[in-house]
Amino acid sequence: MAIRRITGTFFLLTLLAGGLTACGAGTHPAPRDTLDVSGTGEVKATPDRFRVRAVSSRTGDDINAMKQEVDAEISAAIKLAGELNIPDNQVSATGISIQPEWQWQPERKLIGHRVARDIDFAVDGIDDYAALLEALTEIGFTELNQAGAELADPAALEEEALRKAVEDARRKAQILADAAGRKLGQVILVQEQGGSMPQPMMMAMDMAGKRESSAYAAGEMTVRQQVQVRFTLD
Repeated sequence: MAIRRITGTFFLLTLLAGGLTACGAGTHPAPRDTLDVSGTGEVKATPDRFRVRAVSSRTGDDINAMKQEVDAEISAAIKLAGELNIPDNQVSATGISIQPEWQWQPERKLIGHRVARDIDFAVDGIDDYAALLEALTEIGFTELNQAGAELADPAALEEEALRKAVEDARRKAQILADAAGRKLGQVILVQEQGGSMPQPMMMAMDMAGKRESSAYAAGEMTVRQQVQVRFTLD
């Protein structure tokens, strides 16, 4: 009698499990056809922030005298930044560097030391950029490096490029769907693939030895964004 009860109970559990499996299978929708497409959006812009690195250096035997001269040039450059209304957080001066200078031929020989300091600027506007270069030259800096050009506030342009990237993906998807004789459905997945903002080359020309904003061309930047979009096909 006990065995019959156990068998009956097992049969009942088997039926319940089968019923649950059948119910679960009914809740899963049939798979839908999808289409994955990449899209690219680009926005052209003129850079409005320019980075400059100026190096003050001296070479010789009197390290203390060279250090004083270098520090004086860096101090003048920091004062200049204030006169041009460059924010403090856009000016950065490094500590002093002292390196031995060697003569290698005909034999290795110490011939002095090089004392140097760098100062970096981020300048907004081509006019202030030209004025900064001119004034640094007048102070005595002979080593000026164009450290880059960029956008002071790229967020709005990045958003516009993203919208264009999605539009580009939809355009491509519509072409593919039409070619396949299908109807393009809704977007079910959008993934940002990243973006880029290549720096333009700053163009500089010397006009009769005078630096002016009109003698500089900021170039053009391309803000680029890429996305991957998945559509359903009806």
